Amino acid sequence: MDSQVHFTVGDDDSGGLSEDEYFRISSPIGDDEDDSFESDSETAETGDETHGNGVRPSQETCEADAPGFRSTEDFLDKVFSTEEDAYAAYKQFARLRGFGVRKGDVARMNGLLVRRDFFCHRQGTRHEKQYDRPERVREEKLESRTGCSAKLKIYYDLQDQVWKVRRIDDNHNHPLATTMFSHLLPSHRNLSDGDKAQVDSLKKFGIATSKIMAYMAGQSGGYGMLRFTKRDLYNYVHSQRIAQIINGDAAAAISYLEGKANTDMMTVARYTKTAENQLGSLFWADGQMMADYQLFGNVLAFDATYRSNKYKKPLVVFSGSNHHKQIAIFGFALLEDEEVRTYKWVLLNIFDVIENKKPSVVVTDGDKAMRAAIADVLPLARHRLCGWHLEKNCVLRVKGA
Repeated sequence: MDSQVHFTVGDDDSGGLSEDEYFRISSPIGDDEDDSFESDSETAETGDETHGNGVRPSQETCEADAPGFRSTEDFLDKVFSTEEDAYAAYKQFARLRGFGVRKGDVARMNGLLVRRDFFCHRQGTRHEKQYDRPERVREEKLESRTGCSAKLKIYYDLQDQVWKVRRIDDNHNHPLATTMFSHLLPSHRNLSDGDKAQVDSLKKFGIATSKIMAYMAGQSGGYGMLRFTKRDLYNYVHSQRIAQIINGDAAAAISYLEGKANTDMMTVARYTKTAENQLGSLFWADGQMMADYQLFGNVLAFDATYRSNKYKKPLVVFSGSNHHKQIAIFGFALLEDEEVRTYKWVLLNIFDVIENKKPSVVVTDGDKAMRAAIADVLPLARHRLCGWHLEKNCVLRVKGA
C-alpha cells in the first residue's frame, strides 16, 4: 500500500553568540540597547530599552504559582527558576490588569535558550497581504492587533542559572478588559480537567456539542461565567475525535482495505499522513470500479460531500453513467482538507491506478480549489458545472426575490 508522509520542519536557533555580544551590542535605532541577533519570532523588534537587574543576596526565586504580581514593581529584581515560572507570573499579572499574553521572541547561545520575550496579545499588526485578498470567500475577521508595546523581557543568567527580568513595559494602546471578562482573553481561558471529563461523558451519550455548551453555561450561571468559549469547546471535541481516529478508526480502515487488496488483486488504496502522524487523505478503488472507468470514464463527475461524515472531512465520490443510464462509481477519497494540493493528490492517484486514461469532460459543483486542481492535472478536459447544483443555487438565490 502506497503512502506519503508530509513533514514540516522548523528551526528556531538564532546562532551562537558570546555573552558579551548578546548583552552589549548597540542598536542602530535610538539610544537604547537591544539584542542584535536573528529572532525566531515574526514579531522581532528593535530599539528596546535595557533594564539591568543585578543579583542581590535578598533576591527571591519565584515559583510558577507565587502570588503577589499586581504591578510592574513586583517584577523588579525578581528571579525565576524556569522560563515557565516567569510566563505563569506574567499571565497572573496580565489577568489582573485585563490583557492577554503570548510568547514572542527567543534567542539561543550555543543551543541554550538565553532570552525570552512575552508580549501583550495585541502586539504587532496584521500582515499587509491579509488586506489584499480578492479571492477571500469568508468574511474577514476583525482586527485584533493594535501594535501594543507592552512586554516582559527575561534573560538567563549563565552564572547563577536563573531567569532574571531585564525589562517590563506596561504601556498599552488599547482598552483593557474588565475583571468580569478578563478570564475570556485567549491566554487565560481553558477547559479544566473537570470540564473535559464532563464533556467526554456527555459526548459518549450522543449529546450535541451545542447542547453541552448550553448545559454547562446553565450550570455556571450564564455563558459569561464559563472559563472557555464555544470555539474552545468545539476545538476540544475535535481534538478528541482526532485522537480516536489515531487510536482505532484509521488503523481499522487501513487494515480493512489491506484485507480487500489481498482478496482482490485489483483493489488499490493509498493514503497520506500528517506531520503529527495522523491519517491525512485516503483514496481507494476496487477492480470493478477500474473496469467501469475504462468503459464509461469519458465523463467524470467529481463530487464532494462537505463534512457530512463523523470526522468532518470531505468525502469525494468519482462517478459516471453507464450505457443503462445508471450511476457507475469509479473511486472514493476521504480528504484531509479542501486545498488545491489535496485535490491534485487524489486526481493524480486515481489516474495512476486506472492506467492514465483521462476523461474528456469533468463535471463538478464549481468549487474553486477543485477547478484549479482540474485545470492543472487535466488541462485538455472540458469543465462543466453540475446541473443539480445550478438548479439548487438558482432556487436558493431567487426564491425571495
